[in-house]
Amino acid sequence: MTERTDFDRIFRLYYEKLYYFALQYIADEEECHDIVSAAYEDVWRNFAQIEAATVRQYLYASVRNKCIDYLRRQSRHQHYVEFVGAVSSRYVDESHYLEQADNERLVNKVLNMLASPTREILEACYLDGKKYHEVADDMHISMSTVKKHMVRALKMIRELKKNIKSIT
Repeated sequence: MTERTDFDRIFRLYYEKLYYFALQYIADEEECHDIVSAAYEDVWRNFAQIEAATVRQYLYASVRNKCIDYLRRQSRHQHYVEFVGAVSSRYVDESHYLEQADNERLVNKVLNMLASPTREILEACYLDGKKYHEVADDMHISMSTVKKHMVRALKMIRELKKNIKSIT
């Protein structure tokens, strides 16, 4: 028997079994075919050095190792994708932070323009993050009064923001 016929026999004997073995590690069928083919390429290159009695073990070990390498590459790739996502989201979020900083400057400008009860209510709701009912309880006023002052303050903010946008 020649080397080629021995290799063909080994190929027909183990290919399908190795393919299903690879599927136990990796769910991608095409990748499994590629891995098994790569294992057979290694056998072909080293066919003269591999003993006939150990070729089966060699193939299974090679497929297992190639599957593990593939999974490691996929894991690294996933970590890289997550890293790039995190880094790029920071740049996307920076525009959000810039807009938020503009809004804060705008609110501070309006705060300086407002009279006392409206200013205090806006500060409590916007800066302190209090709910309307909490502000009403703290200031001993009705919730509708808090809403009225907030409507007035938000109206001023919208008008100022509109004026700024019309200038730019």
